[in-house]
Amino acid sequence: MKAVFDKAALLAAITPAVSVAQTRNTMAAVDGILFECPPNPKFGEFEGDPSGVCRVSAFDLEKGLRTSVECRIEEEGMYVINTVKMLQIVRALPDGEITVDISDRGRVTISGGYSKFEITATPGDEFPSMPRFVGDSRCLIPQRKLRAMIQETVFSVAQNDQRAAFNGALFRVENGWLTVVGCDGNRLSAARCEVTSAEMGEKNEMIIPGKFLSELSKLLSDTDEDADMIIGRKNIIFRIGGTYFFTRMLDTEYMAYERLLPQTYMTQAYLSRSEFLSAVERASIVTEDKLGGSGRSHVKLDFEGGEITMSSVSAGGSVYEKIPAAIDGAPLSIGFNCRYLLEALKACPTDCDRLRIRLQTPLMGVVIEPAEGTTFLDARPDPAAYGDRPSLSAAEGEREYREDMFMYFVMPIRMNG
Repeated sequence: MKAVFDKAALLAAITPAVSVAQTRNTMAAVDGILFECPPNPKFGEFEGDPSGVCRVSAFDLEKGLRTSVECRIEEEGMYVINTVKMLQIVRALPDGEITVDISDRGRVTISGGYSKFEITATPGDEFPSMPRFVGDSRCLIPQRKLRAMIQETVFSVAQNDQRAAFNGALFRVENGWLTVVGCDGNRLSAARCEVTSAEMGEKNEMIIPGKFLSELSKLLSDTDEDADMIIGRKNIIFRIGGTYFFTRMLDTEYMAYERLLPQTYMTQAYLSRSEFLSAVERASIVTEDKLGGSGRSHVKLDFEGGEITMSSVSAGGSVYEKIPAAIDGAPLSIGFNCRYLLEALKACPTDCDRLRIRLQTPLMGVVIEPAEGTTFLDARPDPAAYGDRPSLSAAEGEREYREDMFMYFVMPIRMNG
C-alpha cells in the first residue's frame, strides 16, 4: 500500500481515533487504526466514489470511529498502524504532503519533507468486524445543541459505579424532544431540546456511557449543522459530517428519576448565577482544604430575607459570604458538598445568569433551574409555608424564552448541630 496525504487532512482524520484505541490491549489490531486504500467492501459499503479515498477506522470492541480522507493512491492495500505512534509521527512531520508506504512484510515508511520514519503494521484482515451503521430509529439534532446538552449533564455521570446505569446518561426521544439525564446518586442533571426531525421505532430510550459522551462532545462543532443519531439494537451511532462515532449501549434499566424530584417547595430564591458561582468558588478554597487530614467540609447556606448567607469552617480556615437574592417562603438552612454545588453551577449555560432555586426541607435536595422555569418539574408551593398566596415569580424584565431547558438536583449533607 502506498498513498500520499495532505498533513492537515490526515491529522484531522486520525486525531479522534486516539480516544478509541486501547493502548494496553494485547490485540495489535485493536491498538491501531485501519487504513483502507481504497475502502474495502469487507468492512462495509462506501457511500460515493471510493477512488482517491482512504477510509480510516478505529475500534476497541466497545466503541469505534470511522471516517475518510482524500489521498492519492499509488498502491492499493489495507493495513493497521499503531494509533499513538502514527499520530505522533504525523504531528512531527512538516506541513505539506505526507507519504505512507507499507511493504508486503508490514514495514511502514512515513515521510514528509526531509523527514522519514519507519514503524511496523499488521495486515488489515486482522482488524475486528465493526457493527453496521443502521438502526430502526434515528433523529437529527443541531450539533451545538447536542454538545451543550452533553456538557450540561455529563459531569454528573459516575465513572466506575457498581450500579451500571449510573455510568451512563439516559437519552430519551419523545414527542419531538430529546431529554438527557445524568446521575451518580449524589446529584442529578437534566437537559432538554427540540430535535430537528425524528423517526422513532420501538426504542426511544438508551443509556450511553459517560466516557463516550465526553469524547463525542469534542467532535461536535458550535454550528446548526445536524448530527445524525442512529439507534441500533445494541449500538448508538452518531454521524457528524463524514465521521461515524459509535458505542455499545449499557444494557440496563435507568431509574425513574422523576420520582426523586420534590413535587412541592417550602422556600424559593431568585439570584444571579455569576454571583452565586463566584461565592461558591471562593468557598471551595476552604472546603477543599485537607490540612490536618480534615478532608472535605461542607458549605452551609441560610435562606432568609433578601440574601443567602454562605459559610464554611475547616481545619484550614473559614469563609463567610452573603449573596443577594429574592427569597420567599419559609427560612431554611441546608448543607452541601461544595464540589457538587460548584460543578452544577459551572455546567449551567453561560447565557443564563438568572437562576431559580427551590427547596423543601434540609434533608431533601435543591432544584436549580433557569429563572424563567422549565417543564421538567411542575412543583407547587407548599401550603404550610405559602398558605393560599402565590409564590414569588421572576420579574417580567427577567423573563425570556429559552429554546433549551436544563435542571440540576443536588442532594444535601446532614449537618451536625
